Amino acid sequence: MNPARLFFPMVILACGCHSGLEDPQPLPSLDDAYFRCRVQPVLAKNCAAFACHGDAKRYFRIFARNRLRAAGSEAERNALFRESERSFNFDAARAFVDPDAPEESLLLAKPLDQAIGGYYHGGATLYGKGDVFTSKEDPDYQTLLSWVQGAKEDPACIEPGSDL
Repeated sequence: MNPARLFFPMVILACGCHSGLEDPQPLPSLDDAYFRCRVQPVLAKNCAAFACHGDAKRYFRIFARNRLRAAGSEAERNALFRESERSFNFDAARAFVDPDAPEESLLLAKPLDQAIGGYYHGGATLYGKGDVFTSKEDPDYQTLLSWVQGAKEDPACIEPGSDL
């Protein structure tokens, strides 16, 4: 084996060099039960369509019954929701929450109409769906807002439509 092949990686490790990117921040500590019983249904209804975030190619993607699934055949698409999928959705949603300014989180701003402070949302123009939330008073928007602000749910709650 060529000793030079071992030398270069050891030099990089020894000098503590890195790509210059910041270390990833931990995900915000938000209530899993509130997500499971209130937020997950909102995301499944409003975001998980195949043309939207129910597409494996999207940076922010959502698994849902009868939509995008983590694994399995087409025949299993409507199978019981797997804990691994729910956990993936929980982490994906938390990654779009700013713990220092929860009300300004992308999870809230991206689907919100620009006229009332939201950001550009591709689905609004690409698919003719319009912005998901045209008002901050929308009950689904309020559900997401409550969660990013730290709302809690009874841990024994049962997710709607979960067949539990």
